[in-house]
Amino acid sequence: MSTHCFVGTTDVANPHLVHARFVLLDGYPTVVVPALAAIWAGHARRDAHALSTTILASDWEYLDPAITATTESGFAGQRPVPGVGMTLASTTDGAIDAAEPVTVFPLSHARHLDAEWIYLIDPLTAEVAVHTDDGQHLARYRLAGCLHPSPDATCTPVSRSPAARHAPHQAAGAPR
Repeated sequence: MSTHCFVGTTDVANPHLVHARFVLLDGYPTVVVPALAAIWAGHARRDAHALSTTILASDWEYLDPAITATTESGFAGQRPVPGVGMTLASTTDGAIDAAEPVTVFPLSHARHLDAEWIYLIDPLTAEVAVHTDDGQHLARYRLAGCLHPSPDATCTPVSRSPAARHAPHQAAGAPR
């Protein structure tokens, strides 16, 4: 079973409008937030604008900073992006379909999406806001605080929303 999520950023002119890409597998915060931090530090060279641009370039089967150019996929049309992850592709009658455009939606309509989590990268602060499947803000993480190995790599939220007190807590790696 997979945990779907969206990863993206908000529109500067309208912060409630999300521009995001779909991620098919491993969408839990305990996986995605550290992966984004590692992609930010490695592939994007600690540039949150570059991280956003990279993530918005494709839909993803999964994000994994350990991906190399030689990583192979068993599915047609998918390609590894070194230091980022494996792209998602689909086929129709054996032909590779054109890539989907960036998904744009108001955060208040997130409940209509096929995703359990939404991650919004803030290019100005190098932070990631975590939202639940209904668009509720749960927490915000500094990317630098989620890098491993580091003495401060606890991936502790910089902030939590008041609603987070009432949200179900999930153990690392536990199914939702």
